[in-house]
Amino acid sequence: MENVSRHKRIARVLVLLFIFALLSASIITDVIDIYQVMSVQRGVCVPIIMYHHVKNTGLGKDVISPYEFESDLIYLTENNYNTITMTDLINYVYYDVELPENPIILTFDDGLYNTYKNVFPLLKKYNKKIVMSIIGKSVDDFSRVNDKNVSYAHVSWDEIKEMVDSGLVEIQNHSYNLHKISNGRYGCYQKKNESFILYEEFLSRDLLTLQEKVKEVINFEPNTFTYPYGRYNENTDAIVRKLGFKATLSVKFGVNLITKDPEKLYDLKRICRSHNQSIEKMIKEGMETLKYIKE
Repeated sequence: MENVSRHKRIARVLVLLFIFALLSASIITDVIDIYQVMSVQRGVCVPIIMYHHVKNTGLGKDVISPYEFESDLIYLTENNYNTITMTDLINYVYYDVELPENPIILTFDDGLYNTYKNVFPLLKKYNKKIVMSIIGKSVDDFSRVNDKNVSYAHVSWDEIKEMVDSGLVEIQNHSYNLHKISNGRYGCYQKKNESFILYEEFLSRDLLTLQEKVKEVINFEPNTFTYPYGRYNENTDAIVRKLGFKATLSVKFGVNLITKDPEKLYDLKRICRSHNQSIEKMIKEGMETLKYIKE
């Protein structure tokens, strides 16, 4: 009788162990599934750094030195960040093309000559990529004159082609001639009392002028619009989308959480790189904004 009782106890223990194993396997599978779903929903964290001037004079909010920019590239290299382009980001969202680990986008606004003079050699040295949003009329103007002043000059079409051919620079649209405050218009912002029809005609004409010129020179049609001064409204957004732009860059501070939802590509936040600011500190501060994102 004692042996029978012992065998029954052993059998009960074995049954309980078997049930526990099944439950554990089920829980682990559920956890893996939940993690995979959450990973897809949460997406990829992509900081976008915003640069303007890189030169040795007038250092300030929108001006850093070549030494500071090189220190950024060294930090990114040592911390395993991989520079990507806007096209890479768009392809991830639309076509499931994988991104490298720790993606980051370095954006340069306006198409300034000091980007060619002081930034481009460092890109080649460290094998890093940037996205340069150009002002079309400025490029046209400085392509006609031999003015290479690093304080104010813009790149020429020949310099753009050279940079693009290196595979390290991508060109995007910053308007043909709307980077100014003129005749009651602030950048590409809609004027007060301007009808949607007139605004759409005006904005489309400007943006498409640059689209066609870029396509003619480098055989690439920009897929991202960078808002001049970061100024836009709902009508601007609607027109830009209608023209076929798949992403827009704002000047709002923060870091972006990119999922497979195309909506996540519009109104992308950026981190303005200013003089005497550590890129490590700025990225960390940008990351803090992620906790305010509603999933």
